Amino acid sequence: MPSLVCCSPSPTFKTSTVPSLSAGLRFIELTISAPLGLSKRSLAPAQTTGKKKKLDLFKVKDIESLSLYDVLGGLPFTVTPEDVKKAYHQACLTYHPDKTGLTEDDPVFLSVKKAFDTLSDPAKKRTYDSSANFDDSIPPADCPERKFYAMFGDCFKRNERFAVIKSVKKQRRKSTSKKDDKPPVDPNYCPPFGDDDTPIDKVNQFYSYWINFESWRDFTLAASKKKDHDVEAAEGRDEKRWMMNEIRSEATKMKKAEVKRISDLLERAMNLDPRLRREKVRVAREKEEKAGKEEREKREKEEKEKNEKEEKERIEKEEELERKTKQANLKAIKDKEKKLLRKQKNLFRKLAMKAFETGGENNWSSLIEANDEVEFLVEKLDLMTLPALSSALGGSEDNLDVSGIAVVRSAYQSTKSGAENAYLQEQSLKLKRAEEAKLKEEADKAARAPKPWSPAELNALHKACKKYPVGGGGKWDIIANYINQTLALPVPRSKDECLKEWNVICKKNAEIAAAKYDDNKEEETKVIEEDKKDNEGWSPDEIKDLQAALKKFNSKMEKNERWSKISRFVATKNKKECVEKYKEIRSSLKK
Repeated sequence: MPSLVCCSPSPTFKTSTVPSLSAGLRFIELTISAPLGLSKRSLAPAQTTGKKKKLDLFKVKDIESLSLYDVLGGLPFTVTPEDVKKAYHQACLTYHPDKTGLTEDDPVFLSVKKAFDTLSDPAKKRTYDSSANFDDSIPPADCPERKFYAMFGDCFKRNERFAVIKSVKKQRRKSTSKKDDKPPVDPNYCPPFGDDDTPIDKVNQFYSYWINFESWRDFTLAASKKKDHDVEAAEGRDEKRWMMNEIRSEATKMKKAEVKRISDLLERAMNLDPRLRREKVRVAREKEEKAGKEEREKREKEEKEKNEKEEKERIEKEEELERKTKQANLKAIKDKEKKLLRKQKNLFRKLAMKAFETGGENNWSSLIEANDEVEFLVEKLDLMTLPALSSALGGSEDNLDVSGIAVVRSAYQSTKSGAENAYLQEQSLKLKRAEEAKLKEEADKAARAPKPWSPAELNALHKACKKYPVGGGGKWDIIANYINQTLALPVPRSKDECLKEWNVICKKNAEIAAAKYDDNKEEETKVIEEDKKDNEGWSPDEIKDLQAALKKFNSKMEKNERWSKISRFVATKNKKECVEKYKEIRSSLKK
């Protein structure tokens, strides 16, 4: 994630931040008396919306607990020096010694004067705002999705107050240097956090703003308070310089902590944002589809090559398929048991609480006792015993049986002491037998389900159909028997499975032939008709086998070995016939 930039004035005593060192330290001395961690009232500024009733400062017991904004009548955080001046004049009409008849040492008037001196000076106001009781917390990393927009939206809005006002003119120069027709983006505009329906481009604009976020927050006052240094009370120049360096060092540490806090806030928000997650899934899906397309194209090019270790791979694939099938079935059973156990736990809790509310003999003395015993049983009992207690309570809320409370309490006592409960044993045995019967039925059903055809099975089916042509009695019984004996299948194939798979192959071959050989349809038809008239001729399936063998065993092999393997692949033709047919096809293609 891009690092966050949080640029605020360095906590040094410069004239651009504080008019002079003495003035800044005097301001710290004046303000440091107000504690940073307030217990009664927050130093955070008053709300900008809605009307707030002005406080009567004479009735406030601890005036130091008020924020300076509240002292001047509940001013907003964004108050201007002119507004502060007006509020001060308005407060003087009530609290000035000339109006109250009190002395100038009146704490109320001194608080009003201090509030005016601080908030009317931009540098002092900034230092005060940075050190006020601001909520520095950020939402947790495991924030639930339903609370995401509320919690993070409020947190970002709260921290936006410290944003540095950037120069729009400089930003425009940068944007015009690129050849881009888009209007320049206002760097001081923070896009709204939005909700679940906010477009992704707006979401990216929001996070782009916070990635480049710069904070003006100044920790000089907080550092002075933490170090407990009074620069004005220093006995000499060396001690004063030492105090200043200590304050500067502590403020730098606090500034680094602030940068990390904003960085953590942004990182958590981007990790938890459902909108970014959906966008990430969409991009990954597009990337996966593109990769899949490239893989398909690559697979089509490499389709001509075949693995010489076909038999070994077939066995490994079948074993892997069987292993995965067993694992999948076992996982499905475990997941089903977990789901059923949760359901039984909830049902037992509902029935027990309903029975407690209804009342009856052997009822629990209190809700706490009932809850403790019920939760103990829920934690200790399993799927074989817990339904028995629910059955004792009636099995459902409509059929509630409060007499079952005695069974539940007895089960609790026996379970807690480690003894066996006769009722639970009997009911558990019944449920176990019923569950075993159900699992056996499901296993038998899964065993009867049709398995996919392996390459070896398809090859055997193809050879059997050529070996036993149409017309013979009980053809598909013979073909099924041939496949089962040749491959020694643990689960034999039936004649219906063989017939169904052969129809699928024929349909698929017809579609491929129509797509690939449409231009040579008439010529191929003549060749096929001539081959049919010749008893010793080549059938279409044999020609396909020959073409497949020529692709599999290329010309780089030794000649005799190559044609021997080709003839074994075709099975119904010898080596000489394969060579002659190859020459015939090659000469016809040259024409």
